[in-house]
Amino acid sequence: MKMIRFRLVAAGACAALLAAAPAAAKDAPLYRTRDCGSLTVQADMNRCAGDNYAAADARLNAVYKASLAALPDGAARKGLRDGERAWIAFRDRTCEESTEGEKGGSIWPMEMSECLQDETDKRIRFLLGTRGCSAGASVCNPH
Repeated sequence: MKMIRFRLVAAGACAALLAAAPAAAKDAPLYRTRDCGSLTVQADMNRCAGDNYAAADARLNAVYKASLAALPDGAARKGLRDGERAWIAFRDRTCEESTEGEKGGSIWPMEMSECLQDETDKRIRFLLGTRGCSAGASVCNPH
């Protein structure tokens, strides 16, 4: 009886972990960022946000290259390249429009960097999800 109860508890725990895995993966950090929350000078906040966007861009480039290399043929690679170019234009236009009210102000570089980082994070998650992270631990796992 104890063995059956143990197996049921173990099975329930495994099911709960598997159900939580997609949510945890979605919230897992994609790369290292700086904590900009304690900064009080706008120039420092702008620089910090810019550094975080640069980290996102570097991670995207690594994931994109691995995704490209994992594709089976030239047509698929061309499709990904074309899609990436279109996405970059979309990202840039989206962030320009969403920060238009701050343009010219001292906060605009921070707002723009944060938008670019958010959109880049979405693209990283998309690319990781479309290939199931088969490129290996160095690309799939955050640093």
